[in-house]
Amino acid sequence: MIQSVKQQKKKQQDRNGILGFIAILVLAGTGTFAYLQFSNPIDEDSFCPTKSGPKEVTAIVFDKSEQYTKDQVIDIKTSFEMWLSGVEPKFKNRPIHLPFFAEGNLIQLFVTDQRALEKSEGLEPIAQLCVPEDFKEAKGWIDNPDLLEVDYQKFVKTFTGEIENLLKKAEGTSPIMETFVRISNSKSFQSHPSKPHNMFIVSDMLQHSDNYSHYRSGEGINWKNFERKMEDSVFLNARLKDVNWQVFLALRKNANDRNLQRTNLSSFWSNFFSKAGAISREWILIDG
Repeated sequence: MIQSVKQQKKKQQDRNGILGFIAILVLAGTGTFAYLQFSNPIDEDSFCPTKSGPKEVTAIVFDKSEQYTKDQVIDIKTSFEMWLSGVEPKFKNRPIHLPFFAEGNLIQLFVTDQRALEKSEGLEPIAQLCVPEDFKEAKGWIDNPDLLEVDYQKFVKTFTGEIENLLKKAEGTSPIMETFVRISNSKSFQSHPSKPHNMFIVSDMLQHSDNYSHYRSGEGINWKNFERKMEDSVFLNARLKDVNWQVFLALRKNANDRNLQRTNLSSFWSNFFSKAGAISREWILIDG
């Protein structure tokens, strides 16, 4: 049936209206993208928002005092690959606090290194980047999934590569408490003072330095001994108020070390961090 001129005009108006609505959506999307890009742009080197900064700061503290077993090396490597991607397999059934590694958090990797502690410059991270947006969840009309994937792979490879190198080394001394204090005074760790701060510690947690040792007679894993010897020192009064901390514990094969770890080790460190005002999370055992 031949349509009247009036009907044809009406259809053309409807088409124009639909096309106009689509144009508005495209412009709105483009405007949103531009707003997000320019209102809070991302630093290309650190992946951190240049204006608002990171959401939280998480220091990974890596203890390289002793060589890890082959099974422990595998678990540490694969666990960090998963956690830095924001996931944990359900079958592992571990109380890992994944928000430490959430998108937008600044991740810093520190090492318990006696030589670094002896320098006056202060302790700085060997790597630090913000967790970038997950390219798998990219919104095609706003984000560029290919560019996001490049950033994401760079982020994961940076940390897994550094951790893999650390797993090949062993120093001998274990200045754990000194490292905690130096991190608390680190310019990098203090760089975003208004944001929540976290510590994730990969260690056997056996302190051994000139200041204090869990191995020495008269010291050991005894909180009263520690209080008595460290009285009025920075180690008894570390400043870590409201810092969340969690331990990824490596059990040692050496019989003496293992016996020490079976005593009041977790209680000792709970006292240390409680005195510092920090907030504890359940410890996780490294497989192997």
